[in-house]
Amino acid sequence: MTTSLLLLSVSYALIAALLLALCISLPGRRFLKIVLIGSVSVFYVLTWLGHQSMLGWPTAEQMPDHFRVLWITIDEPDKAGDDEGGIFFWLRALDKAGLPQGTPRAYFTPFTEQAAEEAQAALGKIEGGELVNGSVSRNLLQKSDEKPDNENAYLGTDNVSGEDGGTPLFELRPVPPPTLPAKPAG
Repeated sequence: MTTSLLLLSVSYALIAALLLALCISLPGRRFLKIVLIGSVSVFYVLTWLGHQSMLGWPTAEQMPDHFRVLWITIDEPDKAGDDEGGIFFWLRALDKAGLPQGTPRAYFTPFTEQAAEEAQAALGKIEGGELVNGSVSRNLLQKSDEKPDNENAYLGTDNVSGEDGGTPLFELRPVPPPTLPAKPAG
């Protein structure tokens, strides 16, 4: 992220320098030149401050299909303050071998009772020293609250948060201990 901020700063400085060179070489319209240079400088500062405030905020993007849970924070809804709450996950994606890869990323899902219970159970395991992996279920079938004509009717959804009263659509489970190769007899 710091390299992108550095590139953004250099590009704005280059644009400002080119605009300054253009304004110096063009005759007349001094007020227009001052306004152009001032506006580029203001946009440079606003963009810099905007990117600084975005660092570290969780994303509401889709979680990786398979991930290692590093930490969970549960913010319960506050009805007095109209805060809907949420569940924040600090995750690392897993590769095909089941090993964490890449840098950790913060994810946000809306608060539901079922998702909070699942997250609280996983957080207890993490605090107990266990490693916890997770996976996202797509189109998990969940029983509808309404009475359908057919008792076996299910609704499908691909929502990660499990909204609409369904069960959470992610599964958190402890990492099994590694299997070691047999020792040679000797």
